[in-house]
Amino acid sequence: MADAQQAVLSYGTYMVLRKPLLFWLRWGGLLAGWVETALMAQSIASTIPSHRVLLYVVMSAGAILYGFLFVNNISLRVNLAPQRERWILAQLFLGTLLNLELMNLSAICVPFCVPVHRRIRWFWITTGFSLAGYIYFIIIFRNKVHPPLSQILHSPSFSLVLIIILDYCGNLFWHVLSFVIGCVIFELARRQQQLAVANQELIDLQAEIRAAAKVEERFRLSRELHDAAGHYLTSLSIQLEIAQHRATEAALPAITRAQLITRLLLAEIRESVSAWREDETVDISVALKRILRDVTGLQTHLEIEGNLVHIPSPVAHGLYRCAQEAVTNVLRHSEAKNLWIQLIQQDAIIQLSIKDDGCGCNELMEGNGLRGIQSRAEEMRGTLEFSSPVSGGFIVTLKVPTGEERTA
Repeated sequence: MADAQQAVLSYGTYMVLRKPLLFWLRWGGLLAGWVETALMAQSIASTIPSHRVLLYVVMSAGAILYGFLFVNNISLRVNLAPQRERWILAQLFLGTLLNLELMNLSAICVPFCVPVHRRIRWFWITTGFSLAGYIYFIIIFRNKVHPPLSQILHSPSFSLVLIIILDYCGNLFWHVLSFVIGCVIFELARRQQQLAVANQELIDLQAEIRAAAKVEERFRLSRELHDAAGHYLTSLSIQLEIAQHRATEAALPAITRAQLITRLLLAEIRESVSAWREDETVDISVALKRILRDVTGLQTHLEIEGNLVHIPSPVAHGLYRCAQEAVTNVLRHSEAKNLWIQLIQQDAIIQLSIKDDGCGCNELMEGNGLRGIQSRAEEMRGTLEFSSPVSGGFIVTLKVPTGEERTA
């Protein structure tokens, strides 16, 4: 089977001019938000000249905070089940106070912050904030608007309806367009993330198939060698034994040497057959480095302590698969920026820890991945622990006995 070509992917993004698409959306939106806030501060300051300096300071601080929320909500890695609704709520509130145009940027952030089944609800929430902000700014600039509109504003019974009909519908169009663009970009990023994960799983599956084929071929060769060559060498040894009893005195030394060579050759074939039927030794440190080498989109850290070259092959293989599955879970669900793998051998115990600084998990729901790790831990007679610290992140800790403790 041909090897799969692993695409060079930045996790959850498409590349534009050698930069991720979400990179441009994140920093371009941040810059646009600051510019819009600066322009709005200048416009408002012209209506309240006595508090111009204080207004600039307050709006600049609000713009910085809004920018922090916006950058946090447009993550360079897409979480398949986003849960940042409080963040988007704070962003909407600031956008309402600072500039109406910022509400369109907030609408782009909605798909990155809320689950799919709550998108429409949050769209209407953002629309409500946008309308409130529109009315708020109309009131602020009521003395600078066109005279007919100024007269309408002084007529409370008709102002809200006429604002929506005459002017707000245009802004609502851009608001809807921004929301749709956010959904499209999120879906593009999510599909690419799923493609990256599926691609890695395909590579891992092909590696398993090659390893299984290699083991099968070794077993077949060892069986053929044992059944064919072993059979003929055993027959040859018997024939030499018969010849020794019937040979003359001069031929006995040569027959004896032939018997010795036959026994040595038969012993070597049996040793080779036994060796071929055993699992090959796995260097777990090299395997873990290979896992981290294929990880994209976050910083990786590997710490190894102890002599792990000669640990039993089943243990090394089991640890490798557990680490592989844990890393896959981090990439799929954690939204982390850093990933740590720690492998320590103390006496006859090997401890494997996989930690991330992602969103963590308040209520653990074991999927196929975690159940697979649990199953491998039981097969290796080890212990498995899951924890999610208050500070964030998720930790998988696996302790496996080796040597005498394992066979006890």
